[in-house]
Amino acid sequence: ETQVIHRREKSGELNGLFRVQMFHQDDDHTFLTEDMIEDEIGDIMDIAKYIYETFGLTYSAELSTRPDDFMGAPELWDAAEDSLKRILDKKYGEGGYEINEGDGAFYGPKIDLKMKDCIGREWQMGTIQLDFQLPLNFDLRYVAQDGSQKRPVMIHRAIFGSFERFIGILIENFKGVFPFWMSPFQVGVVPIRPEHNEYAAEVVEALREAGIRVEADYSDENMKTKIKGFKKYKEPYILILGDKEAEEKTVSVNVRGNKQMNSVPLDAFIDICKKQIKEHSLELIDTYEG
Repeated sequence: ETQVIHRREKSGELNGLFRVQMFHQDDDHTFLTEDMIEDEIGDIMDIAKYIYETFGLTYSAELSTRPDDFMGAPELWDAAEDSLKRILDKKYGEGGYEINEGDGAFYGPKIDLKMKDCIGREWQMGTIQLDFQLPLNFDLRYVAQDGSQKRPVMIHRAIFGSFERFIGILIENFKGVFPFWMSPFQVGVVPIRPEHNEYAAEVVEALREAGIRVEADYSDENMKTKIKGFKKYKEPYILILGDKEAEEKTVSVNVRGNKQMNSVPLDAFIDICKKQIKEHSLELIDTYEG
């Protein structure tokens, strides 16, 4: 579930979206048997890898082990840490992750997934924490296959961590130049003169019906001023519409980065947009071969 969390930070510790007083967290608590720990955490890490790679983000893993103020049996901690090490060895290879001795939670060891911002600061994003104490405190039990009653283990899991921090990492990672599917506005429409506004409105309607986020500038400003306005906001595609485009039902495309695609049929341009949304492409399509 998505939780709203409030945290009273000390003076001077607030930092943009990276550290705020109110944030949202994708918080999950899974109860399972001890022999399920390895497979379950492996699956969680696979999900995290898929999500992070979809956004084009890189990350590192860190294992935090038993602290001085730990609760529970030492042998249970040892077994849990061994399980987590086997998972990390399998995912990243021996030595492919950090070990933070003594920094686990008092209730169990944990794996933190960390990312760096544009100036090299490291931030915790996802976390996977084993908890032996909550099932004990609530006297939770389950009936095992042999009919005996046993105590489950709980996993605290968050993949995004703080949504606000995750958005901050995305903004810095892409420097505001988002892939097409992530851009707040994906297409800007520029009618060259007022007599082209009618066709521009048709284009806008067709794009919106296709689920594409689009805005148009119908003002009397000259074409270069309109284009400059959309470029300022780093929109992936700017459509230039004049007599030729209106007559042929095409669009001329100014691709972010100053490439051009001329005389692209409107339906074909919509297909280009849909393809990038469906595939979560990180790179813009900047060529058209009709």
